Amino acid sequence: MGKDLQKVKRIAFICNGNSCLNKGAEDTTVQLRAAIAANELHDEVHTIRTRCTGQCEHGPVVFIHPDGTWYKGMLPELTAGLVKNHLLENNPVEDNIFFHP
Repeated sequence: MGKDLQKVKRIAFICNGNSCLNKGAEDTTVQLRAAIAANELHDEVHTIRTRCTGQCEHGPVVFIHPDGTWYKGMLPELTAGLVKNHLLENNPVEDNIFFHP
């Protein structure tokens, strides 16, 4: 049985297009999901591995919905900070944002 989508508050789209994969997006995906689980956010944050998001120069890219925040250069070692700051404390990580409405 899948996740109870009524509990989901945010979705993290993780680009796994070729350019992002070449920059480490596979490990970013694994580490981001591990950080979400470690912080007991599995029910409220859903992750989706996408194909190319058209932002290759910024990769690896993570997009947080519904916040509209696009993160650039999201290497595996940065994912714990993203989860702690943005997803837990609602404080976006300014150093890695390349677009926020």
